[in-house]
Formats: sequence, structure tokens, C-alpha cells
Amino acid sequence: MALTRYKFTATGTTSTGEPAEGTGHVDAENPRDAEAMVIGFMNSKDVQPTDINLILTPGCTQ
Repeated sequence: MALTRYKFTATGTTSTGEPAEGTGHVDAENPRDAEAMVIGFMNSKDVQPTDINLILTPGCTQ
């Protein structure tokens, strides 16, 4: 399956309760996989995401 690029913005809180946010892009087969990648990325930065916004990037398939 071809990969599709998704831009994301995510907000959440750190383990100390401070607000945090992140932006970037992921290449995934579908939106569910893209969201899982964003959650994993945010968790690796000690952030529990509370809101994830995925934006399909037109014309960007791998």
C-alpha cells in the first residue's frame, strides 16, 4: 500500500500537568495509523495528547 503524508498538530499535557504542543508530519497507510504514530511520538516526549488534528497533504504519496 502507498503511504500518504499527513501534517499534524497535537496538544496535550506533560506528566507534571504543563500544557504542551507539537507539529510535524507522518507518512502512514491510513489516518488511524497516522494518529497512532502521533500518539507514540508525543508519548516519547513525555506528553499525553488530548487533541490531535490530522491534515491530509494532497499529492504526497510515497
